[in-house]
Amino acid sequence: MRTGFARRLRQTGIGLGALLAAAMVGSACPALAGRTPAGIEAVPPLCLAYAAEEWGVPVDALRLILAVEGGSPGACSANSNGTEDCGPGQINSIWFSVIAAGRVPPAAIRQALTHDACYNVRVTAWILRREIDAVGWDRFWTAVGNYHSRTPEHHAKYLRRIVEAAKALSIQP
Repeated sequence: MRTGFARRLRQTGIGLGALLAAAMVGSACPALAGRTPAGIEAVPPLCLAYAAEEWGVPVDALRLILAVEGGSPGACSANSNGTEDCGPGQINSIWFSVIAAGRVPPAAIRQALTHDACYNVRVTAWILRREIDAVGWDRFWTAVGNYHSRTPEHHAKYLRRIVEAAKALSIQP
């Protein structure tokens, strides 16, 4: 899967090195310092691989999102705007009704996203894919930032955190 991520980035002319260099400006999140982030540990590797394959997104991009989001099964975090983020991918509650699409109660979606790590990472991959489709593969890192927020300041801060996670994960044994 790692080669697929690298190949896709080469095809679009986007390199991780370019992202790292571009994001060196500004503050970054604390380094992960030799530990596997909780968000990644919470998701079984087969679920991660399946979600990436199902939605045609790079598995390493999902790993980075999970590392930065740092959520865990069974937990939701309250946001200052009245929404909440649930599970390993910290799926925001604004998505609950979209995912439910009138077929099931949003509360059932919240329950599944909160307690089922495999379902949560599949939705994480789906959201990332929606963002990629909206901006195109040539703006892949914009899509990754949009996973978190389209607000410029939050978007940029999130991408800096993605860069720090990429650097930290690349040095793990």
